[in-house]
Amino acid sequence: MRVLALASYDSFLNIARLIAPHFERAECEVEFALVQARRQKQISESQVRRQGFSSPVRRIDIGSFCSSGEIGGYDIVLACLEGLSTRRLMHHMIQLGSKRPLVISAYPGLVLRYAYDGFSMRTGSDLLWLNCEADAEAYREMCNAFGIDGSNARIFGVGALLERVQRQPAAESGPVVFFEQAVIPRYHDEREFLAEQLVLLAKRFPQRNFVIKPRTTGGDASLHRTSHPIEPLIKAAAERQGGSPGNLSLTSERASALLATASHCLTVCSTVAAEALHAGIPTAIIGDFGAYDDYGLHYFYGSGLIRTFAELDFPFKARPNADWRTRYVPDPKLVVESLVEESVCLARTERMPMGARPLKAEISSELRESLVQRNGVANVLKRAHQAPQGPASPLQSVLSALSRRIGSVMPSRLKRRT
Repeated sequence: MRVLALASYDSFLNIARLIAPHFERAECEVEFALVQARRQKQISESQVRRQGFSSPVRRIDIGSFCSSGEIGGYDIVLACLEGLSTRRLMHHMIQLGSKRPLVISAYPGLVLRYAYDGFSMRTGSDLLWLNCEADAEAYREMCNAFGIDGSNARIFGVGALLERVQRQPAAESGPVVFFEQAVIPRYHDEREFLAEQLVLLAKRFPQRNFVIKPRTTGGDASLHRTSHPIEPLIKAAAERQGGSPGNLSLTSERASALLATASHCLTVCSTVAAEALHAGIPTAIIGDFGAYDDYGLHYFYGSGLIRTFAELDFPFKARPNADWRTRYVPDPKLVVESLVEESVCLARTERMPMGARPLKAEISSELRESLVQRNGVANVLKRAHQAPQGPASPLQSVLSALSRRIGSVMPSRLKRRT
């Protein structure tokens, strides 16, 4: 049985890499492909190599890959994709009818922001592997509200936990590691405050080493791109405070290697917190930026881990609330084999055509058709209609009219559905 693992960015490829061996144990042949999600660089070759791929991973365009029929040669597609690529996959598989692969959607990390938006665009999946019980409940409630069958949801767990952190014997005296997120917090003044507090923290505890792990370094790329990277902000903050403390450094090491030696884990809001907790590392979620929905801190409500910088003291023995941990950080190792077995069994059965699967939790069929008529299929898939619009130039008017005309003759998912 052939499995195609699709990924779009570094964290997505990592999850596909961790899941793949479980399909191979089920006697499946697994291939990997990176999908084109944007014109700018999505992932560097060095990022691919660091994940252990000895040869280049194939890069594809989803539309071309589906229209050529090549995707139909696979029995299962493991879709570790962001929203745009997910929408493209669901749309372009319509043309295969029931002769399509089984589609499994999996998240690369904790669903911290825009949960329902992400859930809605994945309702077309045959199986949706979710991170936790809370996410599964929210997904099913959404489906019920729109009259959609939500029985495709499964509780998988946080995929990164498939890679066990091997704690070093001397880790208790190791560094305190702060893991940066690209857009949490988002704004310059907040990120400047973050940098200042990290420098001050190192000065408050001179006997401890502090390590900062930027989200990306050098030529690396990620899904979320910040215009205020942490490294220059740390340098500027240190200069304002009389110089950088000798116990503060930045690193490009992999998270798993850092967690192996870390005495504590700090982050504003990140999947790495789940990895740290799973490894038994004292962890704090930085709460200085408040209960802002866009930062995803609500995921950690009830955990007992939220601290402001002023409240931090070392060593600390903060442990998550047991009920919260059961509900929000399940171990995927406990279920991955059974989920793979279920997928392989379902892949042997006939599938419903993708065009017949309901997608009204994302938008209604009427709105979809209206948007397609106005903007064309490609622009609807990438949600170009949501971009702020000013007065159209003559050239834009011509291009818009041409796009509408093309969209009116292209087959859309909506026109194949009632």
